[in-house]
Amino acid sequence: MLEKCRSKKFRNHGVLVKFPKKKQDLRIDLPTIGLKTIKQSKTAGLKGIVVKNKQHIFLDKSKCIKFANKNKIFISVE
Repeated sequence: MLEKCRSKKFRNHGVLVKFPKKKQDLRIDLPTIGLKTIKQSKTAGLKGIVVKNKQHIFLDKSKCIKFANKNKIFISVE
């Protein structure tokens, strides 16, 4: 999905929202964010990522935060 968002027309105007689907089983299947997701968001020209509080998995959290700060990408937990 992020690869399809590389349009120059919408550069720096989008946000990735990673919320679980309504019928998603949260015991075994949570939305996951890692360094690859943040790098793809940067390539797609997105301004940031929004995740739902206590309903996501964050891989390599410290590396992701460093990369996001360095590249001016925000990560918000709602």
